[in-house]
Amino acid sequence: MSGPRPAIDPAVVREVEARCRRDDGIRITIAAPDDYADIEAVSRGAAAGEVMSPLTAELTAWFVDRNPCGQGFVVIARDVESGQIAGHFVFYPWLLRRRAADGAIDELPVFLHVRLWVDGGFRRRGVFLSMTTFGVELLRRMGIGLVYTVPNPRSAAGFLKLGEEHAGDLPFWVRPLLPGWGWLAGGRPPRGMEVERRPELDERLDGVADRSLPPTVAFWSPRRATLLNWRYPRRPDGDYEIRYVHRAGRPVGYLVTRRMRIKGLRTLVICDFGSEQLDAAVLRAGLEDAARSGERAEIAIAMGGNAAPDLRRALRRTGFIPCPRALLPQPVAVIGGGIGDGDQRLDLPAIDRWHLTPCDWDVF
Repeated sequence: MSGPRPAIDPAVVREVEARCRRDDGIRITIAAPDDYADIEAVSRGAAAGEVMSPLTAELTAWFVDRNPCGQGFVVIARDVESGQIAGHFVFYPWLLRRRAADGAIDELPVFLHVRLWVDGGFRRRGVFLSMTTFGVELLRRMGIGLVYTVPNPRSAAGFLKLGEEHAGDLPFWVRPLLPGWGWLAGGRPPRGMEVERRPELDERLDGVADRSLPPTVAFWSPRRATLLNWRYPRRPDGDYEIRYVHRAGRPVGYLVTRRMRIKGLRTLVICDFGSEQLDAAVLRAGLEDAARSGERAEIAIAMGGNAAPDLRRALRRTGFIPCPRALLPQPVAVIGGGIGDGDQRLDLPAIDRWHLTPCDWDVF
């Protein structure tokens, strides 16, 4: 993995501030750690339905200061006269692997932009545009070639108007957790496997994703213990369950899940899964163990698998069925765009070439 990027140069921030200066008393800049408490206060005070969960000071620090991929930042808009935060927008680093036509693989630093919010009293004044322009310009100056997000429908249209592209919608899979459903889908339960519940991942399965993804996958994010532990067990606002599946005494795959209530249903979310050849027996063993433990769930859901046909096959053999887009309350749309010019710029990968799961964004 590439080493963490150095802290953002304050001189560059000042230059971008000057370029994005407004003349209406709203200042656009990046948040310092002392601002995180103010961000939490306005996030907690947002009207019901405006934010899925509050952007706490702890979560902000997790996004931008503790990220193993490097230093992130939060763009904030402040009303100069009152000091009130008018909006915030998180930009955090991630890694993307790219497979060339000759099979060579390189690793690219990219960013996600998430947790966009503008106070109701400051809307229709271009604050969204100013914060986005500021963040993208700062990324360009940092040498980043691509930014992407999985936005809610309310903000998706704004990103498209700014020139970002819609790569496509991720497949959404659902499985009822009913007695006998697994038999109907996959026959006998897998044998000769043991499931180990763990507090964190270790390095034994670091290479499993690279080895299991077929040539149809041209873009994916590395699945390493350092990244997965940051993304899941060390995230401050979520409770995740990690399972290793063992065959013949050695770990052959892992499963990360989270229990949530979605539309009133007790839901078991598959956040990430990896094994050699994306083995359906490994996925099924881990899922069945998860379904038997903890609070009883009524359904399980999974997202992703466009470019990896073995994952789609594993989901089907584990009893999942694809949910038609028309039935989804909110399709999982991937939106983003290349930044800069020349060799620095990375075009947004087409969804049918990209292996994406909830590991690759921040919602679950």
